Amino acid sequence: MNIIIIGAGPAGIVAAINAKNENNNVILIEKNDRIGKKLLATGNGRCNYTNLNLSEKNYSSPDFVKDTLKEFNNYDLINYFKVLGLESTIDGNRVYPITLKANSVLNILMYWLNKKKIDIRTNTEVLEIKKDKKGFEVVTNEGVLKSKVVIAAFGAKSMPASGSDGRSFEILKELGLKITELKPALTQLKLESKYLKHLKGTKVIGKVKLFEKDKKVDERFGEILFTDYGISGPPILDLSVNISKDNFIEVPIINNVDEKTIEMLYSRYYMFPDFSLEEYLMGIVDKKFIHYIIDSLNLDKKIAMNMISMSDFEKILEILLKSRFKVLGTMGFKNSQVTRGGVDLSEVNSYNYSCKKIEDLYIIGEALNIDGDCGGYNLQFAFSCGYRLGRILSEK
Repeated sequence: MNIIIIGAGPAGIVAAINAKNENNNVILIEKNDRIGKKLLATGNGRCNYTNLNLSEKNYSSPDFVKDTLKEFNNYDLINYFKVLGLESTIDGNRVYPITLKANSVLNILMYWLNKKKIDIRTNTEVLEIKKDKKGFEVVTNEGVLKSKVVIAAFGAKSMPASGSDGRSFEILKELGLKITELKPALTQLKLESKYLKHLKGTKVIGKVKLFEKDKKVDERFGEILFTDYGISGPPILDLSVNISKDNFIEVPIINNVDEKTIEMLYSRYYMFPDFSLEEYLMGIVDKKFIHYIIDSLNLDKKIAMNMISMSDFEKILEILLKSRFKVLGTMGFKNSQVTRGGVDLSEVNSYNYSCKKIEDLYIIGEALNIDGDCGGYNLQFAFSCGYRLGRILSEK
């Protein structure tokens, strides 16, 4: 049985390895000049491939991913790589290859592709898919390939430099499949503020809240990084998909704000009456934040704390705990790690990823309208559905 897999990313590669047996001829098609190009960029080149805190709640469509994660979870994936020959290591809850190199993951996968004699076709772009009673004809820039089974495992629209430009969805549209709106997810935010160049490189650990006008639409916790264009960090990436119009964010500029923080700030106000405002702030925030606070409130950095009125002090508290910045937008698909949108999930059976309209067409990974949180969740899903589908087809 011929199986053609379109897209040699995480889902496609693992599907190929697990689908291949003595009765299957697996052809892995990749339009780039090498496979796994996008995989090499994950986790800042370290490949954070799963997370110890794995749950269906980490995904945009929890009901759809539930069976997948139940059958092949994070510990199954860690053990799978161990069986393939790759050891892992943990940083917090994030799981990486022990080498902390994404190319170690790709090298192991390439070893097994070669060992199983998978037919890999690089520099090959799919132009059209035709279906008749005999099977599929996959039209490429290198000619026409025939198969019994086709697996759509291409990337969506994020990181177009890796080959994911969204054009493959047009091929599925021509087959009659519904494609949802594509939006960048897990990307940085552009902010409006004259202080960004000054704040560039400052970090704070805390809760960031996203508002649309006066309505809170999302909140996340983690390390927040200010940049010359706006703001980044895992919590920012997680809420970026919810950006619309009239958004602003609210962030603390003191690390790890809790119920004792306000008490601490008032206590310092009374403990250090002779401190200047600059000296008061120096012990609680990054030095770069001091200019931002003083200039925003039009205060004198040399003014003594006992000369600051309670109303002005409360304004200082407000900016320390709830700094607000207008959101101009996201950094777009070019900088996004994943895409929200893709093949509508109503078109696909969740138990085996088969297309409901077209027999023997399967859709996995980022081609589906599923995206996960920052922290290895998207790679976990890609590997999980690739593994499950490969096993299903191997047994079939």
